[in-house]
Amino acid sequence: MPRNNLARRVVLAAVALALTCAAPVLSRRTSVSADGRVMPPRDYNGSLEELAQEALIIFHDSDRPGGAVEDLILKISVQSTGEVRNFGWVVPFPQEPTVAKEDQALFKELFDYVAARTRPAFKNSGRGGLEAGAPAQADDVTVLSRKIVGTYDVAIVRENVAGSLDQWLAKEGFQTMGRDAEDVIGFYRRKGYVFACIKVSDTAMAEERTVDLHPLRFTFRTGGCDGIYFPMKMTGLQRQPFDVNLYVFYQAWLNDRISRHGYVHRGFSLKHRDWDTPQCQPNGGKAFSAPDTDVYLRGLAHRIPAVTKLFQTLHPGSRYYLTNIQARGLRPADVRQWADDLWLFPYYSDAAFVPVDARAGGVASAAYVAQLSR
Repeated sequence: MPRNNLARRVVLAAVALALTCAAPVLSRRTSVSADGRVMPPRDYNGSLEELAQEALIIFHDSDRPGGAVEDLILKISVQSTGEVRNFGWVVPFPQEPTVAKEDQALFKELFDYVAARTRPAFKNSGRGGLEAGAPAQADDVTVLSRKIVGTYDVAIVRENVAGSLDQWLAKEGFQTMGRDAEDVIGFYRRKGYVFACIKVSDTAMAEERTVDLHPLRFTFRTGGCDGIYFPMKMTGLQRQPFDVNLYVFYQAWLNDRISRHGYVHRGFSLKHRDWDTPQCQPNGGKAFSAPDTDVYLRGLAHRIPAVTKLFQTLHPGSRYYLTNIQARGLRPADVRQWADDLWLFPYYSDAAFVPVDARAGGVASAAYVAQLSR
């Protein structure tokens, strides 16, 4: 539910029981992509594009500068126009993440959960890893960590010198991003971001075949207090328009349009967000780690066993509202011109309040000009 802007706590809001929008439902096979860049093998002459990509985000804000922590679970589907059995995937992060494999069923369950919630009845109520022998010079690219995660080989690297990430990718056997990508790569380098360079192998992609890859969970500090991070700018290096589908778990609602920091001003619209019924604890969130005990969730608890297991493992006892937002037909050239990635913020009830991370010097401040501070 909304956040109180000055006391930074959840307020009791007089809101309708359910607030939904009429945005079209994204098919599970809809073209979705927006987190990083897929890199074909160096000798591959076809095209390799993200056909579908979704994200599940669990966010914990902090009153301490730099204390916010985020779990970002990414899933992509990739389609090739030629035969390819391995490829790379590069995703930027504000700080070095830890990486783990997650269950494919998470996204199917969340799709079904949102579909059930938005029906009229609810509206009112690794293998063959990265080559270890030929990195760029240590001063040019710093390899922070490397490990096998499921069918992925994941290296977390930091580019220190312009062009060195391309050299590193080339020596790993992948096509490079090219000199014309420096505006995007340089944006992340100057901010001190790191790149998760993920080598996907054993996919056995036949010609014109689509492959759904198991999700990866990245857990990291955002570097801020109240901004929820989702990487977007690297997708500006693609050629085709793309859609985005985000499932965000947070202790309150997200800013939609109440101020310039809302997600509607970045081209996103609301598909669903959890609400409080008269039987719910006001502004208390939902117990996704124990849905059978939650008056709001218990009717759908049987639909989300993988989601329940995720929260039992990562955040037992914590409570959240799920917000599902979507963007359709984003043009890469437009996203490439964004001043920053996508940052989402709490629903502060004072429309004049500037989120902490959007203020001058904040981790999300690049997207906003001449912000007022409090």
